[in-house]
Amino acid sequence: MPTALNPRKKPTQERSTATVDAIVEAAIRILRRDGWDVLTTTRVAAVAGVSVGSLYQYFPNRAAIAVEIVRRRTRHFLTSVLAADLGGAGDFEAVARIAMTVFIGEKRRELSMTLALRDNLAAMQGRQAILEEARAFVPALQAKLAAAVGVAPAPAQLAIALAAVEGAVWEILSQDEAALERAETVTALARLFTSLAGPEAPAAGRDRDRTTPSGDRAA
Repeated sequence: MPTALNPRKKPTQERSTATVDAIVEAAIRILRRDGWDVLTTTRVAAVAGVSVGSLYQYFPNRAAIAVEIVRRRTRHFLTSVLAADLGGAGDFEAVARIAMTVFIGEKRRELSMTLALRDNLAAMQGRQAILEEARAFVPALQAKLAAAVGVAPAPAQLAIALAAVEGAVWEILSQDEAALERAETVTALARLFTSLAGPEAPAAGRDRDRTTPSGDRAA
């Protein structure tokens, strides 16, 4: 990620963490209400109740704040997927359908902010930020899938599948914002995820790629 899109420093104390959280939450409120065009560092600082100088200690520009929002939202989406109950799933595609239902449900709840960022995501390299966050969740997702259906996709497969789903959602939104309301969208995303990470995916068909989260070959 380019330096200009990364935080200048990470908060290390409770007070500085609260300052960064206030900045991010202020930016989210502005994006939801008014969109990207009116998101400025000066306005964010005012809404957050901090000085512009304090804001610049952590974020060099508005794009860096937006990328931090993307990172946090990605963590939230994936945490929600990890928390989903997969006990009733009989196979990998059923697991994928449950996961995509949760994922899309969270996307719908944050749709106004997603749409505010949509047209600027490429310029901010937001998809790279999404992929970086997704990679951090791969081990936990491997374990979740292995416990549910006995299949733990290789890390590269899982990362690619997550990135593909996220990319598909952005493309769907660019074509038809109402698509997230339709059941067939969940079905299509579940099939996409299964095709890339499921047991019948090309790489998963080779024994060396069917590994458990610990790195041991699956039985």
